[in-house]
Amino acid sequence: MKLSVKGLIFDYGGTIDTNGVHWGEVIRQVYTDFGVPVSRDQYRDAYVHVERTLGNQPIIFPDHTFRDILGIKIKLQFETLGLNDMSQANEIAEACYEKTVQTIQYTSKILDELAIRYPMILVSNFYGNLRTVLDEFGLTNYFREIIESAEVGLRKPDPAIYKLSLEKFGFKANEVVIIGDSYKNDIAPANALGCPSIWLKGKGWDDKDEAIEHPFIIKDFAGLKEILF
Repeated sequence: MKLSVKGLIFDYGGTIDTNGVHWGEVIRQVYTDFGVPVSRDQYRDAYVHVERTLGNQPIIFPDHTFRDILGIKIKLQFETLGLNDMSQANEIAEACYEKTVQTIQYTSKILDELAIRYPMILVSNFYGNLRTVLDEFGLTNYFREIIESAEVGLRKPDPAIYKLSLEKFGFKANEVVIIGDSYKNDIAPANALGCPSIWLKGKGWDDKDEAIEHPFIIKDFAGLKEILF
């Protein structure tokens, strides 16, 4: 099944940088690879605690790179978990960074093809340094506009942040497709606005999402070409 639209609105984290895998799961897998002695529940509690801390406190600044973010996150997770080996925390952060580099090398090739056919806008819940991160990975020029939660004072799943991108395009809701990895943050707001959406459904954070049906589900970023070309 194909979609005929005039523009694309992309999520960033968990979509372009992990190919649909929730960041909590990306980091947890690296913990497992390194043999970190924590249970799944312990890890999830620490992950959520750190994300809330980063959202509520001025820890990440506009000039922080993604490598910086990972170093800060893993260090705070280790502290929350009562783990003291900060050299291992640094190794885990670097391993996560290398995974990100490899994934973006893959997804950017598909963005190259999409950018020839469609104008694109990026909409992301982020820490105030999204432009630094996009520059770091050579992604900035793909997007006509970059709408970041920390800059506009709106956060997903509020459909208003996506409505801003529709206004930037000047297209009708049914002329723009929203693409993201999160049903709650991307697909549900698209439904609320009347936009078609493509769900990049990889390894998620919430098991209840597995039962949700959607007309356009892909398991890999390259699946976009089958729907949009």
